Amino acid sequence: MTLSRRALIHLVGRAGGVGAAYRTMAAMGLLAVPAAYAGPPALPPGNGRRVLILGAGIAGMVACWELMQAGYDPLVLEARKRTGGRNWSLRSGDEILERNSVQHVHWPAGPHLYFNPGPARLPYHHEGILSYCRMLDVPVEVMCNDNRGALMQDDKAFGGAPQLNRAVVNDARGYVAELAAKAVDRDALVADVTVEDKERLRAFLRAFGALDKDLAYRGSTRAGYATPPAGGMQAAAAPQPLDLRQILASDFWQGPMQFGEFSTMAATMLQPVGGMGRIGEAFGRKLHQHIVLGAEATALRRTATGARVEWRDAAGGEHAEDAAIVLVTLPFPVLRGIDADFAPATKAAIGAVDYVSAGKVAFLAERRFWEEDHAIYGGISWTSRDITQIWYPSAGLHQQRGVLVGAYVWSEEIGTRFAARSPAERLEAALSDGEALHPEYRRWLGKGVSVAWPNIPYSGGAWAEWSREARAQHYPVLLKGDGPFLFCGEHMSHITGWQEGAVRSAHYALAQVGERMRG
Repeated sequence: MTLSRRALIHLVGRAGGVGAAYRTMAAMGLLAVPAAYAGPPALPPGNGRRVLILGAGIAGMVACWELMQAGYDPLVLEARKRTGGRNWSLRSGDEILERNSVQHVHWPAGPHLYFNPGPARLPYHHEGILSYCRMLDVPVEVMCNDNRGALMQDDKAFGGAPQLNRAVVNDARGYVAELAAKAVDRDALVADVTVEDKERLRAFLRAFGALDKDLAYRGSTRAGYATPPAGGMQAAAAPQPLDLRQILASDFWQGPMQFGEFSTMAATMLQPVGGMGRIGEAFGRKLHQHIVLGAEATALRRTATGARVEWRDAAGGEHAEDAAIVLVTLPFPVLRGIDADFAPATKAAIGAVDYVSAGKVAFLAERRFWEEDHAIYGGISWTSRDITQIWYPSAGLHQQRGVLVGAYVWSEEIGTRFAARSPAERLEAALSDGEALHPEYRRWLGKGVSVAWPNIPYSGGAWAEWSREARAQHYPVLLKGDGPFLFCGEHMSHITGWQEGAVRSAHYALAQVGERMRG
């Protein structure tokens, strides 16, 4: 008898988590393989025809670049005084304007002293955005995302004491492998297997969970060392495993333990050298003749030949531009506040999408204590406190100073509470929560800034989050456009929250432009 496919997947999932089960299903042909990245669509010759684009974020600038290459005359209207949208890096002297506060970045200048309040990582398989990095000559480097040397801290477990990531992950796997190995011996599988299958399963589980010859988990150097190997007579000694009951009492297993297995979080992760904002800045330099900054759209009107965009410049002057097609890349919280001649179904769809109340805090560290004292080089520590995560920089290793992300929140409840606080209150809360992981926090962390995306003008939130019902009912309405108006941006993709979604949605909208221009 052989093990059923379903039973095998269940076993792999129990032993290795969601990521292992996902890869097993993909290998068995049970998941659709995403189509290979085909690049931008071929457009008919533009012959100088005007296309209006609202927003100089990634989607808007990708569209502008491709239209320019095909001979069109695109014009991008951007309300901000910079390009990039949520693609943004903060450096010395920069300003953070929220609806009720203004902050300034006071830390020194330095190639590694930056803060990405928006997107901060590029998965290796996001070929669209990486292709534009290549085209723009924006160098990228490896970013450490999931670090076994970082920490996990939960107030409900281990007396609130932080534990090494490697200990939590590997001890949990060891215990699960022990349970599975004993189930094999007790014929407790959901389907019969042959004697040979049982032997191979035992061997697999011994290797997977570092079990001893008795199929018991008694600890492993995968979780770290009680005594590290050294010169002379000092051999390595494995630590005592963490208490399984404490692991179960924590929330580590609800996400942090599988974090590095998720397809969008797995190595290799990349980042632009000098900050994520280098992408938006490079696009801005390439396209500066086609972008008007400080241009805030105030009304969208239909005309006999297409559409008219009414906009206000930074000095208060009123303007209007006409075009046969308008590509609207604005986040929906912003678009909802603009007087527009949209059909009722379009207005309902724009109003049906939620946006994530994410926020971040960053501190200048006068000393990279996480490297020197804890051997943490990049990656993320997790906590049950409101700050949720601490990010250690992958850039500037072994430099004196560094910029530490002291909070990254994205849940609705915590994010709303975060946005309601003053910048000073956010910094104090982040310092207090961070001390649960690093008691020396306040000694080395100095000047700090924060960004609450619901409070950022011309954004109104971090990224779109479609409900299943809204995706089914409203997404198709927006996907086909509304007369002369076409919509794109990360919100108009199935890769929301990622710059790749902005790129792919821009390409989809450009294909629609091409069809209309050919017609």
